[in-house]
Amino acid sequence: MNIAYIVAIISVLFLLVFAALSFTKSDNMRFQLIYVVVATFNIGILVSIITINYNNQSALIWPVLLFLHVINKVREIYKML
Repeated sequence: MNIAYIVAIISVLFLLVFAALSFTKSDNMRFQLIYVVVATFNIGILVSIITINYNNQSALIWPVLLFLHVINKVREIYKML
């Protein structure tokens, strides 16, 4: 197994755990901000792995959709402030 696959799997699992915790702790503003930071970092990791290791750039649709989710989360946080 390639190191890129291992990093991608760990990054996605980390992102899923934080997304689930973000859903359960939706009233905790501090945790929501931590989730936005972690999600943005993991999206950056996924984009870099995809652009370096794959010839087919259509796989970038998933990090783009995750980034749109982060933008919506930031809007929700901004409304709460």
